[in-house]
Amino acid sequence: MSTEVFKYNEPLKSDYESLSRNELEIRLHSFISNLLINDFEKLCNLIYRHDVDEIKFNNALQLPDINDQAWKIKHLVLDREMEKVKMRKAYKEFKDKQKDSTNDKLNS
Repeated sequence: MSTEVFKYNEPLKSDYESLSRNELEIRLHSFISNLLINDFEKLCNLIYRHDVDEIKFNNALQLPDINDQAWKIKHLVLDREMEKVKMRKAYKEFKDKQKDSTNDKLNS
């Protein structure tokens, strides 16, 4: 598995927290470019697993150049991951408010 990860230039899990946003984008772009060229099926599986919009992904594939395709797909993945982070944060805040409200009612 580690040789496969290295083969596609994917950062190791331990690298993610220490990468700057710019370095993450560079590595993700390289990783996606390699998948576009060498393992399109794996790229499709990863896009599905990250819940990237299929129509937007297909539109990115219509771009004329692999570099442009990888750039667009990179942004789709990052945007989707940021959406999920925001949704989790909003849900946690909602649950915390709900819990506080319940505690206030119990203490009254």
